[in-house]
Amino acid sequence: MGSPPVPARHTRGEQLFGRYAYSPNELGYCGPAGAAGLAAVARGENAAVDVRGVASRFSGAWAYQVVIADMLGLDPLDAEVVRGYWTGTAATAALDRQEFWARLLAVIGPQAGSYWKHLDAALAVEAAPNHAFHVLGVYPWTRLLTTGRPEPVQVIDSCCIRPATVVGFADEGLVEVEAASLRFTDGVLSFDTVSTTRVESLFVPDLAVGERVALHWGAICDRLTSEEASLLGVQLGDQVRRVNARLSARPLA
Repeated sequence: MGSPPVPARHTRGEQLFGRYAYSPNELGYCGPAGAAGLAAVARGENAAVDVRGVASRFSGAWAYQVVIADMLGLDPLDAEVVRGYWTGTAATAALDRQEFWARLLAVIGPQAGSYWKHLDAALAVEAAPNHAFHVLGVYPWTRLLTTGRPEPVQVIDSCCIRPATVVGFADEGLVEVEAASLRFTDGVLSFDTVSTTRVESLFVPDLAVGERVALHWGAICDRLTSEEASLLGVQLGDQVRRVNARLSARPLA
């Protein structure tokens, strides 16, 4: 078998997938080995990377993108689908959550087997066609918050894609951003602690103060419009609200 042909240019959807999938892949959490290739695609280089072949081995993200694509009548790597899954779009926000969960559960339920017993019809009340639901609802981490251990909060905070605002620049190319971080206090999960941190910008050059960006695993992975950042914050808050209802065993308000 030879190397895949070098594409003239990766599509916008493929580039977006590389931007958001790179960090968890590089850390060894998701997808096959090959983070350097995803990084090259994310930077817009003509890298010899079969993005579809790589993406299809992300058991979480790919399942969502296939279901979203089917419901929207698009390709799983269409930019609308990729953007919709990772940070949200008006089109994905308008999808029927119950239908989406039924379709997704039919795919990931058999894969999870008896290991993640919480993947059942009861989780439909939290279901949404986006990454925030995957982290806060499908992953088991929110079910470990009451252990008092720091790892669940740390992992959720890093894995959730958060909107941030560029507020300055520091030495060694680091960017100062203002963003909300996660905390779990008195049994309530929230993203209401705003602070300024210094982070690396992986794929987004020439940032300016005031620009909106996406943070994933402690680094800037994408530039957002004001509308994209707002929608990302809204859907993140909505998923936290649904998780808190579950944790308190109260009906969703």
